[in-house]
Parts: sequence; structure tokens; C-alpha cells
Amino acid sequence: MVYSVGINDTNTNKFNHVTFGSEQKEKNKTEAQDTLLYEEKKKHPLTTGLKIQADKFINACTRYPKKGLEGSKNSNFYEFLTMGMVPYVVGSAMMIAVFNLASKFFETPAAVSASKLGKKMGIGVIAYGLAKTFSKKLIEVPLNLRYGIDVNLPYKKVVHELPDKDNLNNLVTHEYHKAFESVDFPRWDLFYNNDNYGKERESYYKKVGKKMGLSDKDLEHADQKVKPIIKEKVVKTKLFSTLSSYLWAATAVGVSMQSPWENLVVNPAKRIANFKNYRKLAHIAKEEGRKIAKYDNFAKELGQKFVASCKEFFNNSSKTTRYAGRILLGSAVAMTLLGNFSTLFNFNKNRGVKPNASTSLIDEKREKVVC
Repeated sequence: MVYSVGINDTNTNKFNHVTFGSEQKEKNKTEAQDTLLYEEKKKHPLTTGLKIQADKFINACTRYPKKGLEGSKNSNFYEFLTMGMVPYVVGSAMMIAVFNLASKFFETPAAVSASKLGKKMGIGVIAYGLAKTFSKKLIEVPLNLRYGIDVNLPYKKVVHELPDKDNLNNLVTHEYHKAFESVDFPRWDLFYNNDNYGKERESYYKKVGKKMGLSDKDLEHADQKVKPIIKEKVVKTKLFSTLSSYLWAATAVGVSMQSPWENLVVNPAKRIANFKNYRKLAHIAKEEGRKIAKYDNFAKELGQKFVASCKEFFNNSSKTTRYAGRILLGSAVAMTLLGNFSTLFNFNKNRGVKPNASTSLIDEKREKVVC
């Protein structure tokens, strides 16, 4: 139902119509509530994460430091944690640049040694970040596929700021969080009445419960039965994914410090010139009806260096290094397998004492219960 009210404007002798009703309320409610980004992540799993990280990084470099330096009363702990991205990126860039940019100022023998070490350090920094980030998926993705529990499911949080001297009108901002960001206080409310999972109020919990093998009787109040199990699995997933990620990151750094990387040609200008020259020669050869050797691109060379480095890491000439590398790799694999085993299997699925006449807290014979 929509109501229209006429307000008399004495300056123009006209009536301005202001509309109040369920449509306007529903619109305001939608714009002012926290929202799960389920549909966005499902359609664009990679780009959604990149957009969120890009938004956080840009704000961490510009908006959040400005608010903090000005002593804004709207600065919060989320902004403080988000700004931690900046020193991480700057520090990584400095580690890559420290030998590679300074090597040209050294004497020839020292410059060659610095260049070799610089290449391995650069590969190591990149490998560390990639391994630490993507190794977690080895535990998180199987859990999501098996039970539909996405521990990284993001949501957009609406934040209503207090007015200050520079901001009097635009007082609504957004933060990006994860529904299971807090183990103690997950955002259970975002999963109720969520059309992405079904039309019923508890569709998400019923869907997860069915995948866990719960009976229809247990699913009558699915949220009460499923929430503790989800919470347990989230805790285990975060524990094992974190532990395994550091082991995989250390393994990646070990592989990046092997000798095959020393001969890697990184010069972008030279590679672009070689590629253009190859395209020119290939065009001429095509007109003359002959073939030329296939172009060795950068990706192919990276793959070859990676395979050679893995072999050297696993079969190093030094006995101590060889066994240390094998133990490190074995630990990473074992921790990942243990994490999957712990999260994918339901132990004590029907745990707990079923209520009966002697253990029930509610006496059904009594009309009233006073707590």
C-alpha cells in the first residue's frame, strides 16, 4: 500500500507530492542492509575477489590514512587492519628491487652474483605470496564442494558514519568482510531468508544439512542442528589451511632458491623485441611456404625452470639440503591431507544425548514453565 501526501508550497502555490509506503521502505531497506556477495562470487569467482582487494588496497593507500592523520572519529579497526596491505606490498617490492636495481653499480663479478641472487629473491617473494594464498584452496575448495560451506564467502557491510566537518551529507560507506570471518560470531543472519539458497527461511541450513547426511527429523530445525557443525568445520579449515599455507610457502621459497633460476632472462624490453622479430620472421616464412622454429615464450621458460628447480630441490647434491627439502615438502602434503580428512568426514555426526522423559528440560505435562 502506498500513500501520497500533498504539501502546500506557499512560494509557488503548488502542491509537492511526497510518497510514503511499502515500496519506498523496501528500497531503503535493501540499500541500508548488509549483503552477501554470493551471486557475484558464483558468477565471477576470480574477478570478485580481485575487485574487493583492489578496492581495499586503494582505500588503504588514500582514504584511510587521510582519515587517520586527521583524527577522524569515523576511523575504525577495519581500516587499520586494511592499511596493513601497504607495508606488505612495499616490503615485497623492496626485496625484489634491492639486488636487481643495485647490481648495475657493482663491479662485474659482484654484479653477476648480485643479479643471480636478485632473480632468486624476486622469484622467492612472488612464489611465497602465491603459495601462501592458493595453497589454502586445497582445503577450502573441497569443503565447499562437499558441503557448500564457503569460508571465504564475502559480504558488503553498510557503515553509517558520524557527520564531521568535511563530510556532512554522504555518511554511508561500505566495508568488505567474510561471513565466517569471526569464528565466535559468524554472520548467521545473512543466510536466513536468502533467495540464493531457496525460498524457505532456513534453506541454507537445510541444504548443508542434507549434504551432511542428516535425517529429515533433524532438519525440522535445521539451523539449530547445523550451526555447531558448520562452526566446527570452519575452525578446523582455518587451522589446517593456515598451518599448511606456511609449509607450502616455505617449500615454494626453497624451490625458488635453486640454481636454474639464475639464468632466467627477465628483461621485458628484450623479450618484446625478440617477440616482434619472431612475428616478422614467421610472416615472411609463411609467405615463402616454409616453417621456422617455435618461439620460446616467457611462460614456457618459467615452466621449464620450475620443473628443473623442483628436481634440484628434491635431489640436491647436499645430503642435508636434500632431506630438509623432502621433509618440508612431505610436511606440506601431509598437513593438507590431514586438513581434508578432518574437515570432509563427519565424526560423531549424531553426538549429544537425545532428550527423553528423564533428561528433557521441559515438562510437557505442565501448562506453564517458569525460568
